[in-house]
Amino acid sequence: MKVAEAICHSLVCEGVRFAAGITGQSIGHVADALAEHDEVNVIYARQERVAFDICDGFARASGRPAVVFSDAGPAAANAMGGLVNSWGDSVPVLFIAGHNNRSDMPTGDTKEIPFRALFGPVSKWVAVIEEPEQAGPLLRRAFMHLTTGRPGPVVIGMPYDISSKLIHDFTYEAVGQRPRVRAAGDPAAVAAAADMLLRSERPFVYAGAGVLFSEATPELIALAEALALPVATTLNGKSAFPEDHELALGIGGFARAQYGSLPATVLAQEADVILTLGCGFKKHATRGPRPIGSRHIQVDVDPGEINKHHIADAPILGDAKLVLSQLLEAVRARKATRPGMAQTRARVAALRDRWNTVCAPLLTSEQTPVNPFRVTRELARLLPRDRSIMLHDAGSVRGTTCQHYPAITPRSFLGFGVQSAMGWSIGAAIGAKAAEPTKIVCAVIGEEAFNETAMDIETSIRGRLPVLIIVKNNRAYVDHDGGKSQKLATARFAEGVDIASVAMALGARAFKVEEPSVLAKTLAEAIASVEAGRTAVVEIKTIREKASLHRLWE
Repeated sequence: MKVAEAICHSLVCEGVRFAAGITGQSIGHVADALAEHDEVNVIYARQERVAFDICDGFARASGRPAVVFSDAGPAAANAMGGLVNSWGDSVPVLFIAGHNNRSDMPTGDTKEIPFRALFGPVSKWVAVIEEPEQAGPLLRRAFMHLTTGRPGPVVIGMPYDISSKLIHDFTYEAVGQRPRVRAAGDPAAVAAAADMLLRSERPFVYAGAGVLFSEATPELIALAEALALPVATTLNGKSAFPEDHELALGIGGFARAQYGSLPATVLAQEADVILTLGCGFKKHATRGPRPIGSRHIQVDVDPGEINKHHIADAPILGDAKLVLSQLLEAVRARKATRPGMAQTRARVAALRDRWNTVCAPLLTSEQTPVNPFRVTRELARLLPRDRSIMLHDAGSVRGTTCQHYPAITPRSFLGFGVQSAMGWSIGAAIGAKAAEPTKIVCAVIGEEAFNETAMDIETSIRGRLPVLIIVKNNRAYVDHDGGKSQKLATARFAEGVDIASVAMALGARAFKVEEPSVLAKTLAEAIASVEAGRTAVVEIKTIREKASLHRLWE
């Protein structure tokens, strides 16, 4: 078979069932071969960056790698905005980029780019298939990188002339379909951590996206319940712990996050022992000093993260699922209880009640235009929690969406934010829908994000992947003293793109909301449209509201 056919055969053997991209001469053989495989759902996007976002969303929603393909040179470079999102957030996506003929590479021919130098710094691994016989071994290495340790994107260059060469007696033994390769923690470090937790009077657990990719939610729940450990999550880790659980704190930080909830912020600052699980400690989630006298148990699968930002008293290198199981076993073996467990539960309940009280005016606001927090509250009421996936975009919509939409099951909320490339969530929502076709997928974006990637609404129509897109449009409003929003000239509403007209032209149903009195009814109609199989776009004119809520209780 041809090398392109061997590559696609290998992808199917590895369990790949979804791909997205834009074809062209240099990647044409691979794209055509992919289309020949009925096992793979191939989506043709409107721009390479969104193709990457689509596969990123698929991987976050499913936990399985998806494949992006593009032509050479500027086409491959166009995917960079999507690639850096996956790289920053540790998402397993395989990018197969077209490349010039191997014989042309040294000459700097048309569309030649410094492939490894360009993609190497923002991917887990990068390689170029320069000989037909390299196809199988390089793909196997790619999937080992995708499925072991800390996830991340992998980039493979595919020279056009190599893709059409014949490879004889090709066989491929997949690694991605085998049992997952995991590493447990050092037993001595686990024992020390278990003792710290049992002696703690004010523990705090901070769970990151590593818990989701390790599929460690059951183990985290079991440990939290055994010791009455209050659990907060990072933005990317949201949904790793059910937010309707009595010990759930919502989004938190170490020790203070920009969008941290009241319970998470208070308990993080009071903690005497902090257990962090698969967290990256980015700046927006690590504001403020670590509590004086607190001790830190750090669990991470990536040795590069251990002691990177905070020196750990008990560093544990290992997979979150295995380490949590080890901790639970160690705690049970000691046949002891942690002091003050009843008081911890009562403290969490009191702080959650206070949080609900201070936020109620925003969530139930009758302001016109609509308060963006009110939009989140209505979505939380209307979307069925057991069969919905929520996404947010960059900018203020992140904060006004993530804090009050309850994530009950793993991957029911797809948070992102290390690189925060605006416009991610339209493509990511399409990918999430491909991963979970029976669920309602909702993306909340701002009007600028809509303008950047709206053309791929048509991709959701053509691909029969209906999604709900909520546009919080605050274009006509600016902040003034005290965070109050004042209306500019009414004519300002005419500025910019006519969102509803663009959405309808692309094949979606379109709705406009300017008054809170019709918000719930309109959202219900849009949700019904998506459930009936048609993408819906709801433009909501909102005030410009500060998304960080620390001001409400401090």
